[in-house]
Amino acid sequence: MPKVRAVERAVAILRAFDPAKPKLSLGEIARRTGLDKATVNRLLGTLISCEMIVQDPVSREYWLGLHVLSLGASVPGQHDLQQIAEPILRDISLKTDCLAFLATFGKTGAHCVARSVIDPPVHVQLWNVGEIRPYNQGAGPKLLFAHLSPERQAEYLQRDLPAATDQTITDKELLMATVEELRGQDAAFSKDDIIAGLSAFAHAVRKADGEVIAVLSIVGLTPLFSQEGRTRMAEILARGAKDLSRHLAVTGHTSLCQR
Repeated sequence: MPKVRAVERAVAILRAFDPAKPKLSLGEIARRTGLDKATVNRLLGTLISCEMIVQDPVSREYWLGLHVLSLGASVPGQHDLQQIAEPILRDISLKTDCLAFLATFGKTGAHCVARSVIDPPVHVQLWNVGEIRPYNQGAGPKLLFAHLSPERQAEYLQRDLPAATDQTITDKELLMATVEELRGQDAAFSKDDIIAGLSAFAHAVRKADGEVIAVLSIVGLTPLFSQEGRTRMAEILARGAKDLSRHLAVTGHTSLCQR
């Protein structure tokens, strides 16, 4: 569909605000949007008249108006996690030709809370909503495991580590060595450790304070995950994780699970 540049720029201004920085100066908005100050000032005037933006006459700073909240309250199913995640997972799936999943911490493994409804050319029943994937299998589960507390990790390692293929890590010391490399990281990759011929890439979803609450992950045919392919997928997942984090914050889904 054709795009209207003025509308795109106005939306960019609205998206410049975030919970960490709810009040912005004209210069800050210009830097965050990449627009010149004259354009930003002109659009802000229109947004103020539409009650979407408020300006303090003393500090000259801007912030989102209450009318933005009324728009958010009109979104159907705004508190349904799957409805929030599905458009993002769908977009990731279409852009990568992979299955896309959202998973979070579970007591016995990674808990799938949403998945793409469009299946690309990987026709396998893999990680349906509600299913638990052991923490030693796949990129997403291992990335989640790396962000568990040492106490929870030690508790989990009291159990046997199940194997899905001969590439699955079942040695506890090797798993901890792998996890140590992932500690503090946002991305993880795995190959052939759930189903032979399939690889996975995952990216952490963080709250505004930096705490990891979930992972976005994709699973697809291993040839898709060349070095060039992984670089492109990392960018797509990073954008998706940032978008999802923003949506979860707006709708109040700041905690998806109990660790």
